[in-house]
Amino acid sequence: MPSRRRPRRSREHSNQTPEASITSTANMESSYLNSDEENSVDYSHHLPVPSQHDSDAADQSENSLVFSGLQGKVLEPRKKASRERNRAWGLENTTYCCGLDRAIHSIPSSAFNPPLDSKVSMQTPPVITISEAVKSQDMTGAYIAYVIHTELPEHQLSFEARHRYSEFDSLRKLLLGLHPTSVIPPIPEKHSVANYAAKPGKAKEDPTIIEKRKHMLQSFLNRVAAHPILNEEHVFHRFLEGEATWSDILSTSGLSVHMKKETTTAAEKGTLRHPDKHFIAAEDYTARFAAQTSQTLKVHKKIAKDISDAATCYSDLGAQYNGWSLTETPLSRAIEEVGGALDSTVTASNQMSAALEDRFADALQEYILFSKTVEKLLRWRHGKHVEFETVCDSLIEKQNKLSQLEASEAEAQRLAAVLNAEGALGSAPQPLPPPSTTNPTTTSSSASPYSSSNTSTTHPKPTGLLATLNSLIDNDPEQSRRNAISKTRDRIVGLQQQREQLQGQLVSANGEIQSHLDGFQMDKVKDLRNMLVGYAIAKREFHKKCVGVWREAKGRVEEIRT
Repeated sequence: MPSRRRPRRSREHSNQTPEASITSTANMESSYLNSDEENSVDYSHHLPVPSQHDSDAADQSENSLVFSGLQGKVLEPRKKASRERNRAWGLENTTYCCGLDRAIHSIPSSAFNPPLDSKVSMQTPPVITISEAVKSQDMTGAYIAYVIHTELPEHQLSFEARHRYSEFDSLRKLLLGLHPTSVIPPIPEKHSVANYAAKPGKAKEDPTIIEKRKHMLQSFLNRVAAHPILNEEHVFHRFLEGEATWSDILSTSGLSVHMKKETTTAAEKGTLRHPDKHFIAAEDYTARFAAQTSQTLKVHKKIAKDISDAATCYSDLGAQYNGWSLTETPLSRAIEEVGGALDSTVTASNQMSAALEDRFADALQEYILFSKTVEKLLRWRHGKHVEFETVCDSLIEKQNKLSQLEASEAEAQRLAAVLNAEGALGSAPQPLPPPSTTNPTTTSSSASPYSSSNTSTTHPKPTGLLATLNSLIDNDPEQSRRNAISKTRDRIVGLQQQREQLQGQLVSANGEIQSHLDGFQMDKVKDLRNMLVGYAIAKREFHKKCVGVWREAKGRVEEIRT
């Protein structure tokens, strides 16, 4: 998408309400959406406001959130965290953790996803390829293992590894847990219930499913290798090297605790009272893109079926022409040539269908899964925002409660002061009655002129149910109020600390997510270009072959003498 320059912000921006800065990084121009809308998010008075220097710097670039530009600022903490994890393997604290890591970083990312050349029909293979799928056996039973080749001849490196589908799935879950703000490349979905119902016990061995999995798993590995953050993980390097089993790699790394299950939390389903307009637009755009790719794939499958049906008809027609040529001696050569042209058309149709499936349909299916990944990522960010907003609401509620309690305490102290003042200005105090000779536990009624020590009564201490009820009665409201004030203040301190923590997480997540969305957008443009070029090449090759054979058939028919 073309980038658009946002109007320069005035210096009054530095005095804006801090609500506008809850996603200050995301407020910069995005190549993912190119949205000019300003954010409006409450509670951001708890978040740092961008300085004028930052605003001017953002405006100097046509796209200040380009993936490579943010790599050193926003994404560097993630890279450092990956290197710290690599130290747990006993590796030296250097820039590269191993030879494969050094090699991956020394070649351009385009080597992992080579662009299609419209002048040739064959695409340059990527660095990582899955050559075949072989049936293997272990204690749990039979399974399909995918043979992975990583070829880096300029570094004299060549690796072969074998992994089953569940290990790819485990690797992706691990990367998702380690990098929750990244757009983790998708892998093909698990077998559906329909597949198992249609082919009980044979769904895993379906050649069509295996071929699709090979293509998408190969794409997954190359996308991880080209990613500037994910390719830092040494666990990924060991996955490619194939020197240990996946279970050994996990146990050695100690990273299994980061395996993330893709579940939806209550916060992700919550409603924001002050949503971030930028990310709301991102969610809408992702939903529209998913719907568009799904509908395009649906139409493409219909066209593919029509091509397959047409090829079947052409095959039947070619057989009829070939049989007819045996009975028509003068026309046999011409009729046979037409039948051969029909057979060539069938072959070209099948080749075109396979090319479209490989270069177009599989890529569309991959981006449908990519859309689901982005939707989950944005939903995760939404949950973080809901948590932040909930804590801010609780903090405001406690602050209001504290104000009411402090007002009540001040009012009680004022009334006590008034009563004390009135007592000081009143009549002289009466002389105290003589001390009572009764038991101290008795209540004297000497304040009354008709009372005597003989009429005093004893109040035994309540027990049982009565004692329980008395304990529930607030016999000292002043002390209770002061206790409530103390507890509320402690709760406010805790909420403030929690708010600051969530603030940092949310601001960091916004910047990282926006950066990864921009990188995803740039990759998407390259992939769509490859898809469309691949579509055009498949059509061109089909028509080129058909034109050639039908020209020959036309020449043979024109030789017929009438």
